[in-house]
Amino acid sequence: VGGFGSDYRDEGLLHTCADPWLDLRVVASPHGAVCICHHYIYKSRQAITPADPGSLSVFVAYSVTLLHQSCVLHAVLEDVPWTTAQTASPTYTLLSDHYLAVIIPGVCFHLLDVSMDHPPTTHLLCPPPHCIPPTAQLYQVASPSGKMASPKSLCFVECGSRASCLDGGANSGGSSSRVVEMRITKDSLYQYFRSPQTCLHSKIAVLHMAAVHDRDHDLTRKMVWSVCNEPHDLQSSELLQEYLVSETFAALSRHVQSDAQHLLHLLPLTTHPGTEHELYTSVASGDGSSGRVRLSYCALENAPIMLLAPRERVVRPPYTDTWTKLYNGINMLRPNRFPIQHVVEKLMVSLDTFKPEALSQGMTPLSPASPLVGGLTISSLGLTLAHLMFDPLPFNETENTTSSNLEHLLSVSLRELSMYCLKHYPHESPMRVHAVASKYVCTQLQVSRRLCSILCSSQTIIPTENSEKGFSFIEQLELPVCYRLFTVLERYHSATDAVAFPLPQGYNSFLAYLAYRTLPTHVFEQYVERGVLHLNVDVLREIIYELDNTPGALSSGLELLSCVPVVRSLRALHYWPESSPCAALLTARHHAAMILQGEGSALPRSSIKHQQQKLSKAKKVLAFPTMDRCSPYDTFVDMLTAKAKLSELDVGLLSEGTVAANRLAGLPVTACPATT
Repeated sequence: VGGFGSDYRDEGLLHTCADPWLDLRVVASPHGAVCICHHYIYKSRQAITPADPGSLSVFVAYSVTLLHQSCVLHAVLEDVPWTTAQTASPTYTLLSDHYLAVIIPGVCFHLLDVSMDHPPTTHLLCPPPHCIPPTAQLYQVASPSGKMASPKSLCFVECGSRASCLDGGANSGGSSSRVVEMRITKDSLYQYFRSPQTCLHSKIAVLHMAAVHDRDHDLTRKMVWSVCNEPHDLQSSELLQEYLVSETFAALSRHVQSDAQHLLHLLPLTTHPGTEHELYTSVASGDGSSGRVRLSYCALENAPIMLLAPRERVVRPPYTDTWTKLYNGINMLRPNRFPIQHVVEKLMVSLDTFKPEALSQGMTPLSPASPLVGGLTISSLGLTLAHLMFDPLPFNETENTTSSNLEHLLSVSLRELSMYCLKHYPHESPMRVHAVASKYVCTQLQVSRRLCSILCSSQTIIPTENSEKGFSFIEQLELPVCYRLFTVLERYHSATDAVAFPLPQGYNSFLAYLAYRTLPTHVFEQYVERGVLHLNVDVLREIIYELDNTPGALSSGLELLSCVPVVRSLRALHYWPESSPCAALLTARHHAAMILQGEGSALPRSSIKHQQQKLSKAKKVLAFPTMDRCSPYDTFVDMLTAKAKLSELDVGLLSEGTVAANRLAGLPVTACPATT
């Protein structure tokens, strides 16, 4: 802005160009953000004009051309009364460095995300302030107290009507104007987030603002607690997804070195779709009714051609001003951020075919012994937290498996993110890219662990330092508390699957045992069959150990064992009560099937002499004769010895399985001397 004389002031002022047909305003910031705003009113062609103009409903729309983002944002508000629309005078002002406040008295109050770091996606669509009359005109002024205004404080001069004083506003003493100060506080954001009339898009925007822009962890924690009050709401999972992605980006951005800051433009920032999607939602209006708002985007073709190059300007300041920053920002080509769905699509196939029992620690892509970054390992990731807060969990963060889904998920995320960064920055050092990607993966696990702790604490389930954890902790809870906890953790499980975030170690076993204690048997089996619950050996041990000999319990146990890998089911059979014959029967059938398939025995080998002694002992005790005194058991053993060596057979196990089969079938077991 040129001042008097030869001085030059780089100050963004509000420029207005208004006539009866066009109301054009330009808002600029010292960082290079320029917004060209105008609004208009129109009526649908199919709408019939009533005799009374007061009952006519029109469309109030405004457009914001974001030169620094090379796009145009269109907002259309439906069903606005004509008497309100014709007197509405919009006000556009920048709020902090990330938002553009659009205030149309009596119509709307929108906070548009116009940050220079990412495309405009998360917008707060709020009803108009009820204390400002629809005919008021607002003009932004400096703070009346003379002090430095907060980043979320706006001061206006309200002209055109006499209105009651706002809370926190100072009366100027005039009859037709006053100074109004509007503040966006934590409490107002929290109450707006909790309101049942707030749409999902605005809730995501509030959560994004608190996590990324304000970095207020206490406020985000309170918001997550409010989500847990209604866990059956279908929106809860999407809000938890936004918390995971936003908090991960906010935590990582504080620990990335200055020479790797450009890689932050590739990391996921929000779960909300980009500018290629159109938003159509309903927002509460000032009179308590619900109005519909449609947001759409339009890309600008070759936006730099609209601006003068720095060398073409008449006034060339000796330093970088707003216009120079705007020109440099438009000409800077920034690739799109890493899409989370890439990892989700990869895991949809690989996790179904992933067999942890078939892999060892040395064969996995990212074994627990291999350090990630800074000496961290997978076994210690769940116990290290970047923030100075203690988040206890009601289960032990350990797993007894040699390889888990956690390793596979982290390895896929690390590989996909590293390849995406190297693709868009081919001249970047691979070690620097790997360091940033490793930190991002580590932060994912830390934020996921913190969210799990917040969800458990929302149900007043906070284990003390000396209290028991895990399965013993679940058995001490009442059934209603278990049901609420399972519902909340189920939403958390769905959110992590949707954004490919890891789960803390020990979580799968805790959730499976909680479901076993909470849900009916047939519902629990459905969760297991569809892969929602993962039955590890520790969970199977507790379930199998409690089974009795009733037909229903045996059928339920066999159904659960058929849903897990064979090696895991064989390990769980060792914990079946000795009074039940199912364990010996299933183990013997698996042993015989492995021999007949030519794959050898999965059991440890013993000496031939020991096997012959067991065979002789079995023939002397149990021959299972038929009417013609021929033993089918002996015939079956002879067939197995023709298929495999005697040292590979466990004859004692086969005899025990045969006895168990006869007992289950109700057949008598006859002992007779065996012929040599």
